[in-house]
Amino acid sequence: MQNDNDDLIGKIYETALSPGDWVELLDTITGWTYTTPSRDTPDAPVHVERLIGHLERAVRGSSYIHALEDRTQLLNTMYDQMPWPMLMLDQEMHVVECNLAARQTLTREPVTLLPDGQLRIADRELKQSLKRVNNRAAGRHTQLLTSRHAAVTLLCLPVKKSDAAGTISRVRTIIWVLAGQNVVTPSPESLKAIFPITHAESRLLHLLCKIGNLNQSAALLSISVHTARAQIKSAMAKLDVNSQVQLVSQAMGHALVQTAPPGTTSPVPERTMTLADGRVLSWFEYGDPAGRPVLTLDNLGGALPDHRLFETWYREQGLRMILIVRPGYGLSTARPEMEFRDFSPDIRALCRHLDIERPPMAAYCGGGPYALCSAAMDPDLFDRLGLLSSTVPIEHFELDKLDPIHAMLLRIFRKDPRLFVLVGRLALRGMQRSPEKYFSRLAKSLCPEDQAVLGDPDLLARLIERMKLSHFQGARIIIDEYLRMQHPWHVDLSQISVPITYWHGEEDRIISIGSARGLAAGLPNVSFRSFPSQGRFMIYRVWKAFLTELLELSCREESPHRLTAPAAAQVRKLARNAGSSR
Repeated sequence: MQNDNDDLIGKIYETALSPGDWVELLDTITGWTYTTPSRDTPDAPVHVERLIGHLERAVRGSSYIHALEDRTQLLNTMYDQMPWPMLMLDQEMHVVECNLAARQTLTREPVTLLPDGQLRIADRELKQSLKRVNNRAAGRHTQLLTSRHAAVTLLCLPVKKSDAAGTISRVRTIIWVLAGQNVVTPSPESLKAIFPITHAESRLLHLLCKIGNLNQSAALLSISVHTARAQIKSAMAKLDVNSQVQLVSQAMGHALVQTAPPGTTSPVPERTMTLADGRVLSWFEYGDPAGRPVLTLDNLGGALPDHRLFETWYREQGLRMILIVRPGYGLSTARPEMEFRDFSPDIRALCRHLDIERPPMAAYCGGGPYALCSAAMDPDLFDRLGLLSSTVPIEHFELDKLDPIHAMLLRIFRKDPRLFVLVGRLALRGMQRSPEKYFSRLAKSLCPEDQAVLGDPDLLARLIERMKLSHFQGARIIIDEYLRMQHPWHVDLSQISVPITYWHGEEDRIISIGSARGLAAGLPNVSFRSFPSQGRFMIYRVWKAFLTELLELSCREESPHRLTAPAAAQVRKLARNAGSSR
């Protein structure tokens, strides 16, 4: 028995070092919950409190390790997003690391990065000056080196040698290459507009950025070197910098950022508004900006579906899809102790902000509880409600019908919520580091249709991309929402007065069809449709048909916008192809 205890404790610390294996730890702990006596039994193999103690220590250690990893990743991301080339040189001036801009732009003179990492600099004087910086002959301070023969400037940062293992120990100097077509010297007008300096100071700073020599700059302006030095000192004081190098770097940095190409962010902007209590609420819009507005909420985790796949169809149908980002996801401010019933005022505020009255709501998966509670508490918020694969209240959960991973999570939650939170924290790190591994493991316990979705490289890549964007404020929100789903909603859903269309897959292994029917039985004005062979990710197969049926519902006050024909024929065809049954 002691060996079993040691194996469990060892597995906890192994997972802290390698969180991608968190499912194995979950399996081990779940097995332990079947055999362990209650916490009141003196000779319990591993007391719950003792197990929690080990988990807490493991999570702290894991958090420290991964904080260092996140810091490194953050710096690397920053380097790759910089619009100008960055190089890390070793003692022999060999490039040991570089950013994406360096690989893309340093392909020709005056500075060329060769495939083997060698750095070729056409200007011999500039190369010799860089050698002096790299071998410390020029001291340990930041240096700005400018070629007199080519349009190139090197911002050089000598670095302290690291005793850590790996590439970092070889780095001697970091250089930023300000050269080529991407370099734009800021004009005097732009410098004066951005910085609190005089016209004379802006003219001098412009020339200093362009030629890098104070004496030559003074001569071109027909002023004495003494006057030029006084103007530079004045500008340095106003910009709160301590050297001429810092002054020029700040001015050049501004110019480079202004001319930088756009990054690889999502082409659909995340829009924001500020609520009355100071929180931020964000949303995305797809389709026709002048079309019929339709609100939508996505899944638990905020990663499905990718509405960009339906962009053309939305436009063809004259739909303006508005994806509301729930608190804690994306840019929407997290709200501690939030309940499902607390979200309706936020939705109401967004509708006022967008000048929308009683739009349809189409909610998927984890968005279902928010939509249901909002419809019950604010009868005039929506004119109709659509639920697709919705999460259900805890009283309708069928534990024996859950897939293994979610069943194990729910079991340890019922053993002790603290176990769930601690394992969940390791799990989130594992999902972030190895999302493909997690989804591959999850797919094994899902129906063939769901396996096909997770096995599609494009859909899986979109899922992971959206997951990373959704977790901009951290992934802990998933734990918070999961805990929220383990408690009663404290809302009378029978008060919903708008018509409801509710679709669910009969092969859903996460929210069983029986759970869905249990929820539907307590909803008024509901049209329930089940789909044989379909599971949790049926949304990609039936989303168009689902929206078509939702928008054709008969309501108390029909919207002036109408879905384009032949909507009814389309819903019948798509639903039939998905294998629907009533």
